[in-house]
Order: sequence, then C-alpha cells, then structure tokens
Amino acid sequence: MKIISVEPIVLQYKLDNQHKFACSQEWCNDRTIMILKLKTDEGITGWGEATGPAFVHKTIIDLEYAPKLIGMDPFESELIWENLYNCLQDHGQKGVAIEALSAIDIALWDIKSKALNMPLYRLLGGAFREKIKPYATGLYHRESNDIKGELVREALTYVEQGFLGIKLKVGFERIEHDIKKVEAIRKAIGDNINLMIDANHAYNAKDAIKLGKKVEEFNITWFEEPVPPEDINGYIEVKNNINIPIAGGEAEFTRYGFHELINKRAIDIIQPDNCMMGGPSEYKKITTLASINNIQCTPHIWGSSIALAVGMQMAFSQPDFPKSLNPQEVWLELDRTPNIFREELSLIKPEMKNGYIYLPKEPGLGILINDKIIKQYRIA
Repeated sequence: MKIISVEPIVLQYKLDNQHKFACSQEWCNDRTIMILKLKTDEGITGWGEATGPAFVHKTIIDLEYAPKLIGMDPFESELIWENLYNCLQDHGQKGVAIEALSAIDIALWDIKSKALNMPLYRLLGGAFREKIKPYATGLYHRESNDIKGELVREALTYVEQGFLGIKLKVGFERIEHDIKKVEAIRKAIGDNINLMIDANHAYNAKDAIKLGKKVEEFNITWFEEPVPPEDINGYIEVKNNINIPIAGGEAEFTRYGFHELINKRAIDIIQPDNCMMGGPSEYKKITTLASINNIQCTPHIWGSSIALAVGMQMAFSQPDFPKSLNPQEVWLELDRTPNIFREELSLIKPEMKNGYIYLPKEPGLGILINDKIIKQYRIA
C-alpha cells in the first residue's frame, strides 16, 4: 500500500454574537480548523486533524511534509514519524510543526486500522475498558450582565443531560470572582458531580495557590493549567502548596517534552492532546512514561469529530491507573461549546448513556466524514 495523495483542508465558519465565548487567553469568534485527507493506492482514505493555526499547518504540510509522504507505506508510520520530525527538528521540536505532524500520524493510524478492518484501539493492543466517563467542557466567559447566574444555569443543563463531571473556566476575571463562581456552581450541582477548574495558564504560582486554597473546600477534581506551560517550577510550587490534583500538558509536545514534565513530578494528571503533541504514535509512548512513573493520564480534546474520535480511541486503549482491582476511571473530555465540525463533520456520533460513552465498533477512528460539511465550509 502506498500514499498517493496528501490534502490538507481548512474549514471555517463565524460564530454569531450569541455564541462567542472566551477563556482567560482569547475570545473565540470563529471555528477554523485544518483537517487532513490521506489517500492510498488501495482506495483507503485516512483522516487527521491539527489543533492550532490552520493555515500554518496547511503550509507546513504542503511544502515540507507532503513531498516526503508520497509513495510511503502507511504501515511504516514509525519510520514516517521519525523522518518528518527530523526534517524540522532544528526548528520545530514543539508547536506548529508537531501539530501538523500529529494530523499525519492520526491519518496513518486511521488507514492502518481500516486496512485491517478493526477499530484503532484494537490495533493499539486492545481496550482496557468497555465504557468511559465523559465530562462536559463548557462554562466559558461570555458577554453578560449576570455571568455567574448564566454559568450556573449552563452547569445545571449538563447535569440534566447526564454528565457526571463538569469543567469550569477560571482566570478571566479577578480571583475573587472565580471563587464566587466555583462556590455557586458547586452549590447548584451538588456534591455528587465532579467539578474541575481550568485557568488556561492565566496565573502566576502565587495567585494560583491563592485561588486553589480558597476553593479546596468545594471538592475540586483537578486544577488544570494553573500557570504557563513553560513554568515547570511554578507547576511544582502550586502542586506542593494546595490539596487539589494539578493537571496539565495540553500545550506540551512529544515524548521529550512530557518526559521533563513527568520526571520532575510537576503535575498529578497529564493531558496529552493527540492533535497537538504528535498523534497516537507519541500518545502511546507518553502513556508508557506515565505508567512507569505512576501518573494519571487523560486525553485533552478540542476540535472536530476527528479530534474527538482519536481521543476516544486512545482513552479506551490506555492502561488502567493505578494497577489495582479498583483503578481510577479514565475521563473523556467532551467539549460543549458551539461547534458544527464536532457535531456534523462525522455521520457517526458517540452517544452518552447513563453518564458513559461505550466502546465503538467501527474500523479506524470510527467516523464517517460528511462531505457536505467540507464543501460548505472549506476556505482553503
């Protein structure tokens, strides 16, 4: 089998004023993504996705990676990964070069598992679980005269939908406002729903510790990205001074970056993103590092149906933590912000029943791309 076509595709649509939202770092005014279509001479097509600046990803693939992919055997995915990594190693050990490589790696694994007519998790060694507990990522900042009240109402809709976990964005306003929002949401949803908070690296260590100590009483499942990803010592400082598990890693890249994060015991829960840090090939290596060091791993997911599908496949395939008769359940991030590409790009959609998503059976990533969505929203 040989690769005969490499096609990066940029999709975009604007969000209206009602649906715009913000985290601590930026406003989301549109949905712009780059997805990748790889074709083989045996008629098998693989799909991938890169999270980040879509046009930059497309340029890297068109000019650097695509010429090196044509004629390659998708089953030589490890060879391909190393060759592509090495060609930009002097300039891109982290960031957009790795994000673009992630899309390629995802598409290669999609092709391989389709060729063998099995779900990706089987090709990776099998499923460690039959079901996964998703948590709702939402509760972003919006233009509102009553943001706390709106967030409480939004949180209650997730409880009504059956979610057993909810993640709140903090860091947009003053710490005092964050504390009040956490308190109000915990009071509204009760004690039986897991509540995570995510600062998107809005704080320095001092302020993150201040917030963490104030919200400890509200039984927070984890505090995500309290400080910038470069500030590993800041992560350690926060981790050592509050009684909430610290999560992070969505902005880290490859086994090399995660090795440092894990080796320094900077966080309690690592969150590799398959569409950013190098794809399934690297995810497997990173989960091995986590297992060696007895650190919990849960996939970060942000993007289209493709991103969700690969995150699910990897979550089902990763080992239990810790090794025991009663391991911790793997959480699956399920973004709830407005996103046509998450809801409609694939004709096959995961369904949540009784608070869980169950093992998919379809080959490959388990998706069926809706060509109408690509035609309608393609801009490059």
